[in-house]
Amino acid sequence: MKHSTIIRHFILIAAITLLGYSQADAQILWKISGNGIKDSYVLGTHHVAPTTILDGIAGFNDAFASCQQLYGEIDMESATQEMMINAQKYMMAPADSTMSKVFSTEDMKLVDAATQKYMRLPAAQFDMLKPAALSTQIAVMQAAKVFTDFDPTKQIDATLQQRAKERKMAVKGFESFEFQMQMLFNTPISYQAAELLKMVKDETQYMEYTRLLADIYSQQDLDAMFELMNNPELGITEYELDTMIYDRNAAWLEQLKEILPTAPTFIVVGAGHLPGDKGLLSLLRKAGYTVTPVN
Repeated sequence: MKHSTIIRHFILIAAITLLGYSQADAQILWKISGNGIKDSYVLGTHHVAPTTILDGIAGFNDAFASCQQLYGEIDMESATQEMMINAQKYMMAPADSTMSKVFSTEDMKLVDAATQKYMRLPAAQFDMLKPAALSTQIAVMQAAKVFTDFDPTKQIDATLQQRAKERKMAVKGFESFEFQMQMLFNTPISYQAAELLKMVKDETQYMEYTRLLADIYSQQDLDAMFELMNNPELGITEYELDTMIYDRNAAWLEQLKEILPTAPTFIVVGAGHLPGDKGLLSLLRKAGYTVTPVN
């Protein structure tokens, strides 16, 4: 059973990559030093995990307090404002490609069952959405179900950005809102429809992977994340890994070479961007920085 859809949705949940680090990498907070910079830190997040997880991260409070600026994947406050203005531009399907037009009657029944279960609304209410927009919403709801203390108003990325602003830290993003929306929702509608259909047909397995990922993240175990996402049953392609993970890591590294010398920086990105030979930790080491786990 193939699950390539997972790689797209876990950008909003927790993108996971590659296979092959030791147990020393089974943690999600890392210190960056050397190359003439003051100590900075990178934290891997699960974008739907509750903020209570922060209480179990060794050294988090001291690391956060020592920094003067925060970089996330995007500036979430600005992104929220732009989403309110431009959601239709990115998430609405063309009039000739609404879901009722691209799915058969039988397939629409499967989609309807999923929206009724997770949103308590009929699929007809989402007809004008691109399939990727709906599948992302379902994926977030699935992830929310596996965290018993889930609170949509108190998630790690947004909360840390708000805390940083309260501390008068500068808050910036590596990417623009438009970049992420293009990446998430601009694949061909036919591809999006096929991926949504897989998701609703294979719901049990999706939920199993989602639950396992939540458990692994709660244990701060990047090694296990490697193994989960390298499972051939997920069917993640090299193109998807390059587009969703590796290319972005390389772009962020180039920005960090300019950012890190300016001030102690706290970096907050999806946990899956950290490990592997093309992961952010390895790229930082190759660039001459010392990267060590915070204990």
